[in-house]
Amino acid sequence: MKYNKIIEKLVEDELYTPATIAALGEALGMVDTSDPEKRKRDRQRIRIALGRFSNNHNFPDEGDGIVTLKGQAPTPGWFGWRWKAALHE
Repeated sequence: MKYNKIIEKLVEDELYTPATIAALGEALGMVDTSDPEKRKRDRQRIRIALGRFSNNHNFPDEGDGIVTLKGQAPTPGWFGWRWKAALHE
């Protein structure tokens, strides 16, 4: 998977959504922040890819818990261990 380096950095017992993983990818320097349009596009690509990844690996729809980000509705999130386990299937 293209974003396996980000998933490997997840903390096992913390909840993550595709959006929070995209933010982590940006913090790790995997998103080009020099151009605002490219930054937005790169983060969106990560979110879409990880949304598909969670669906393809049958993550529970209700999540392992709820993640609330500023300006967004509460969203189901999954523990880091679940993301990592799915990566190694």
